[in-house]
Amino acid sequence: MRIFSSSERETLKLGELIGKSLKGSEVICLIGPLGAGKTTLVRGIAEGMGLLQGYQVRSPTFTLINEYPTRKGILMHADLYRVKDLDLEEFVGKGVLVVEWGEGLSICTCTVRIDITEEGRVFEFLGCEELLKALSYDKVY
Repeated sequence: MRIFSSSERETLKLGELIGKSLKGSEVICLIGPLGAGKTTLVRGIAEGMGLLQGYQVRSPTFTLINEYPTRKGILMHADLYRVKDLDLEEFVGKGVLVVEWGEGLSICTCTVRIDITEEGRVFEFLGCEELLKALSYDKVY
């Protein structure tokens, strides 16, 4: 399935819908160029999971992994832009794990490819059947 977003606000909304639909142990891998909206999508996921007050989602480019407490459990946000050999196996099953630059990882239960177009962003969901069943979204094409 492909979903179109024409703004940061729409990308946040998509992330919120995803976050509300998660069960708590998924591994979502995000693929897309710099500036595609990967971290923005994770911000929305955190909001949808009920990010606790006082926490703000930030890109983990230099910290590699950030953890956020939510009402649905822990959200772990990893970024493999600078490192390609980080072992993420120990985080699987301990909460929701979202991995930016997660190309080729075998641990992904869902992969979201993000493409930039002149009109906005296209989010293509690959291997995300469980998540897609739970999503109801009006900008599908």
